Amino acid sequence: MSDSATGAIADPDKFFSADKALLLVCLVTYGMGQSVLFVVFPPLVETIGLTKTQFGLIFSISNIVLAIAAVYWGRLSDKVGRKPLLLVGLFGYAFGTGLLALTLEWGVRGTPAPLLLFGAIVLARLVYASLASAINPSASAYLADTTTREQRAQGMALLGMSSGIGTMLGPAMGGALAFISVIFPLYVVIGLSLMAMMLLALKLKEPEKIASQTSQTTKISWFDPRVRPFLLLFFFFWMGFMMNQIIVAFYLEQHIGIEGDANVARAAASALVAMAIWATAMQFFIIKRKSLGPQQMLRIGFPAFAIGAITLYFATSMIGIWLAFSLFGVSMAMANAGISGGASISVEPHEQGAIGGLLSAAPIFGMVIGPLIGTALFDFYGPQSPALVAGITFTLLSIYAFTVKVSVHKTG
Repeated sequence: MSDSATGAIADPDKFFSADKALLLVCLVTYGMGQSVLFVVFPPLVETIGLTKTQFGLIFSISNIVLAIAAVYWGRLSDKVGRKPLLLVGLFGYAFGTGLLALTLEWGVRGTPAPLLLFGAIVLARLVYASLASAINPSASAYLADTTTREQRAQGMALLGMSSGIGTMLGPAMGGALAFISVIFPLYVVIGLSLMAMMLLALKLKEPEKIASQTSQTTKISWFDPRVRPFLLLFFFFWMGFMMNQIIVAFYLEQHIGIEGDANVARAAASALVAMAIWATAMQFFIIKRKSLGPQQMLRIGFPAFAIGAITLYFATSMIGIWLAFSLFGVSMAMANAGISGGASISVEPHEQGAIGGLLSAAPIFGMVIGPLIGTALFDFYGPQSPALVAGITFTLLSIYAFTVKVSVHKTG
């Protein structure tokens, strides 16, 4: 059947085609690289002479660049195509990660001045953020080009599922290979990203609709009424999530009473694994359920997060923590697919790259602000305050989500 919104040919019974399998490999690899960094980097912070504040700044600065660059790459993909920018993003991911690995090696094996090393790491992360930011908007635009309106939320769920799989595999691989060296897992993901880049270069086909698009880049305003509700929901979702993720280890130690760095790390990891399992399972469920649309997903996703935050507030043991983060996983799957799918079908075919850029940037801005709010609430108002604020905020967002209408774009 033909999809008037995308100009692509899609068969509902053959949703998971060879091109999507290739894209899945690319996105799983990207997700692994992002998550393995949080296994590799933190243990080295004190060893190489950095402070926890500098560690946080490295990611805040690079996330800002990641968000800004994603908007640019998304618009450019409407002009030059999805495949070229996927290749640019994978190359940048490998190159930037390589620079970071070498810089960390310098810090471990040499004696650089801490401030000089901090600057070098920031530079490596900026290179990474500037180029790897092309991956997500190009991937979401590719899925928009190759799915029908009815499949759009399923396509965005595939995007989230592949990221979730990578998020689970990254730490597992990092832990398994750390016996060689702490930094070694970074070299593995560099190799995987280069292999994924070659695979995409040889096998992935550019969507046919790109050939007929205008040569001008397309811009969508952050305040465009068609997409403003989705961007607001994306920003607040990730702000609320990061408020609680950033302090989970401290919460387990101070509120639940878990003692010892190793025990706290294992408990925090188990909470995040529970979340990733449920997120991945729910995204697979979305892909299989063709009848579930973006509007229904929003109305499930935001209340699920509100209930999860309230559960976290009242948690007194790991059972409560696992339940709360499982609900966060359900919410993540539903909300992210609903937001991305709803925004995608609300704009025109030649605007898919542009909206992909904005949808990549909005959550990153939330990720920048969320940790600042979460740590401030924790320090000034106690361990339970981030969960309480998230519970209240997401109750209000749930009400707002019920008012959001998905306006399907129609061509003449």
